Amino acid sequence: MRITSLALAALLAAATPALAVDTPAVSQWLVTSGKATGANGENFVTSLRIVNPGSVAANVSLYYYPRVNFDAGSNSASGDNTSAPMQTVVVPPGQTLAIEDVLGTLFGRPGPSDSGGLQVVSDIPVSVLSQTLVTNAKSATGVPGTNGFAIPAQTFDNAVDVGDTGFVPYLSSAPDRTAGYRSDLFLFSLNPSTDTVVNVKLVNGADGSTVGTPRNVSIGKMVQTQINDVGNVFGFSGNTTNLTAVLTIVSGGPVLAGASIIDNAIASQIYSPPTKVWLPSNGTFGIILDDGGYGFAGRLDIVNGLPDFMTLPLVVDNCPASPGPEVQIFFIQAFGSGAYQNTTFSRNADGSFNISGTMPNGTGGTDSTFTGTITPKMDGTVQGSVTYTRSSGGACSGASKVFPFLSAIRPPTDILP
Repeated sequence: MRITSLALAALLAAATPALAVDTPAVSQWLVTSGKATGANGENFVTSLRIVNPGSVAANVSLYYYPRVNFDAGSNSASGDNTSAPMQTVVVPPGQTLAIEDVLGTLFGRPGPSDSGGLQVVSDIPVSVLSQTLVTNAKSATGVPGTNGFAIPAQTFDNAVDVGDTGFVPYLSSAPDRTAGYRSDLFLFSLNPSTDTVVNVKLVNGADGSTVGTPRNVSIGKMVQTQINDVGNVFGFSGNTTNLTAVLTIVSGGPVLAGASIIDNAIASQIYSPPTKVWLPSNGTFGIILDDGGYGFAGRLDIVNGLPDFMTLPLVVDNCPASPGPEVQIFFIQAFGSGAYQNTTFSRNADGSFNISGTMPNGTGGTDSTFTGTITPKMDGTVQGSVTYTRSSGGACSGASKVFPFLSAIRPPTDILP
């Protein structure tokens, strides 16, 4: 039997659900915090509430990543915040710890120009909510008071990574700051190893058309920044409350995002959380042969933005084994971590992953090798190719073949389970 080609088609992505932003977790991020004075004299102050739903005390570490000002000329916020200052607190079981003015009381930031991202790490799951208040606000009738907005913490899964598309809706813009609304877009890189480049595009929510000029924004290692009055920065001076920022990672990543929408006249504000189209975390796929003769199941798991496990069935035709059948079926099992680690995965700027690994060849044989490049797509497909070389010893000694990974090329009814 001669098999001339095969293709790998993804079925439905069996994604492992990410934690919701309100689910207690051991590592969480707040995209912004402040002890600062705004463009119209607003006094912004951030406080935290850390809820411990457990039956034992929670030991919590908080890290502060100071904001780096966005330079609109170079489209960058350069820097290195990998050595972030840290403070620890303890939250008794069943209690909520209130930390007022977190930047001032916990990190000694005096203001009036301190702001940045926060990370909350605990030894048991806790829930975190921040509130940023304008302490010198006034009502529409001029009555002085306090207003502000709450920001729920996000987990690593909520960040926009290579292959994801992020959206921040409800952005607003006005011709000047005497009326209407302005929006500040928050971006927080979680990459400690390299700078991150994220493409930011503003679109009109009503028709999806691009507003102004998209920009590739460069962000330093673990750097938080914000693009103030983002509509104006991107060259839009109209009056609207229905812009959406569309975010894609060019290199590096992942990035947390969010935005504040501020009433220019009275400084009242709301927070706009991000959403995204996910890179599949776990794909299940099958092999299609041009004669429909074989079908198997494979699997690709992505953990924290990198492949961690892949199983792939391979059919080697004209097997040189003697004695033995002409066709041999092998399973590559690629482990990126744990006791069975046998594969190196590395991420490329275009969202693909290089893979390189070995598999035991059986009793008396040397290890077989496999190398290649794979790209998980947002629609659940997997694309790329793998070159498999069967080393000496065992069946199919010396066989070598390139197996193409393709998106679905036949109707789903032709995909064998």
